[in-house]
Amino acid sequence: MCQIIWGSAAMKLSIIIPAYNAEKYLSEACTSLVGQTLQDWECLIVDDGSSDGTATIAQGFCSVDPRFHLLQQKNSGVSAARNKGIEVARGAYLAFLDADDIWEPNTAALFCSLLDENPDCRVTWGEAIRFDTETGEIKPIVWKNYFPMGNPWYDMLIYHYIPISAVCIRKQDLPDTMRFRTDLTHAEDRDFLLRLLKNAVAIPLNKVVLRSRQHEASVSKNADAALAGEIRVMREHLADAALPRHVRRRAESALAFRCAVIMAFTGGQYGRALLWYLKAVVCDPLNINNYLLPIRKISMTLRHALRRIF
Repeated sequence: MCQIIWGSAAMKLSIIIPAYNAEKYLSEACTSLVGQTLQDWECLIVDDGSSDGTATIAQGFCSVDPRFHLLQQKNSGVSAARNKGIEVARGAYLAFLDADDIWEPNTAALFCSLLDENPDCRVTWGEAIRFDTETGEIKPIVWKNYFPMGNPWYDMLIYHYIPISAVCIRKQDLPDTMRFRTDLTHAEDRDFLLRLLKNAVAIPLNKVVLRSRQHEASVSKNADAALAGEIRVMREHLADAALPRHVRRRAESALAFRCAVIMAFTGGQYGRALLWYLKAVVCDPLNINNYLLPIRKISMTLRHALRRIF
């Protein structure tokens, strides 16, 4: 393990990378940090009990760049890994980067500039580009929220539109009790962001900050577990008494639509998917996403098929 000397020196930004058996991609993630236009940062790589060469790769970066630090723990899950990083982070601002994702060169600078210029802002986030790990092909984002409400908390209840690797937080505004939940195996990042966004000043960057890798390992193979996790998290948040009725109705419709997607495209259970879709429509017949998104998905699928043919 790299020797870590925790002094009192602070820096602008702490970046936490949770890593479990990430030897295939970790080097690329770390290299994207080395190439940042803003250099005032530290990176905490939290090895979550990996059995491959993850720690060796992390040590390699630590040995040539003192801004990298390696923390190791027994396998406890991504939430515990992120929480471990939060506890020792020394930056004024806090960000997360999944071990298989890549930051754009100006991501750190964009995050810090926005928070510097807006002292009341608790959290900011940017946009992501999805790419195929095998071909490098840019993958279009199929699902979206047409006509968002403009309130980040409301919109996050309706649609999970903020990737955790594209978020930056003012660390002093993060309550000691606000951590990633270790009792969740799915949707733990959405749960964290929902708690973070409620009653917070949150300002979007509206710029691409992240390249999100799409590969087989990033897609849950357990549709039932994914479905149960999604429902559990959202039911808890939708029970919030402060939530307006029309937002709750739209969010419940969106949850049912999301469950239909999981059943169809992760589980291949099209009968159950249809039942969830009908529930989404009944719950909020005026939710335009229920009608436009299937059309969007079919259209994109047909275009992709035609490109492959011609």
